[in-house]
Amino acid sequence: MSIKNVLVAYNGLPGSGAALHGAVTMQKFFNAHLTGLFAHGGSQLSSQIKPWMPKRVKEAIMEVENQSNEEIENSFREICADVPADKLHWIDSDGPVQQTVASYARLFDITVIGMHETSDKPGQSHIEIYPDRVTFDSGRPVMIFPAGYRGSVFNNKAVVAWDGGRAAARALADAMQILETEVSVEIVSVGRSPLAGSLPGLNVEMVLDRHDVNVSIKQLDRTRKTIADTLVDYCDTSGAGLLIMGAYEHSPLREGLIGGVTHDIALHAKIPVLMSH
Repeated sequence: MSIKNVLVAYNGLPGSGAALHGAVTMQKFFNAHLTGLFAHGGSQLSSQIKPWMPKRVKEAIMEVENQSNEEIENSFREICADVPADKLHWIDSDGPVQQTVASYARLFDITVIGMHETSDKPGQSHIEIYPDRVTFDSGRPVMIFPAGYRGSVFNNKAVVAWDGGRAAARALADAMQILETEVSVEIVSVGRSPLAGSLPGLNVEMVLDRHDVNVSIKQLDRTRKTIADTLVDYCDTSGAGLLIMGAYEHSPLREGLIGGVTHDIALHAKIPVLMSH
């Protein structure tokens, strides 16, 4: 089944701008529907409204907030100027950001999000998105874009981080339509062969070969670097345009407290990352 329904979480920050440019490219490639979602629940401005305030004061506060929301929608539509009108959609939600994005993501083929970032404007924490948590909560594939990235995830080189686990297998399946477009795909593992522990008669290299993917296998040396740093550095030096990996094979709480591959890559990757849980 082709990708026909793409969601992009857009909040006007640089990371979401990169995500939107990537989502527009995806829309054109698959002739898909593209929906922009601006989730902004619990803003500090609207929380200043008190029951005792005069009506005109309440209206003035809401006018300022609505103006900001309209500017974000206008920015979205400007970047999407080449998307056909019948394929372009916009949702403005005042629900809790993480919960809202994850809930909508469950209804889309893929969700595109900018890397987590903090606005340089005060009072904007209510629009911040943690894409790795959206991956965990939604159960759907999420593609994360670093701020400023403008390359294409198609017709390029992709790296698949493979450990044979459930999350990695899910990510591989979710990414297959994109992998089939790539010039080359490299399956990598850190500290062991990606084919270690393969089942008799079948392995991940053979699976991709059956999809007519130009696939190769690479074992990355285990050093004093973290696995996340090893993967990020390898993608950077090898010229990869997309990293595909499973998310949160360990619990998000554990990774958030002591660090982990998902958490660290979601914050430090230099290229788009497709994650699935």
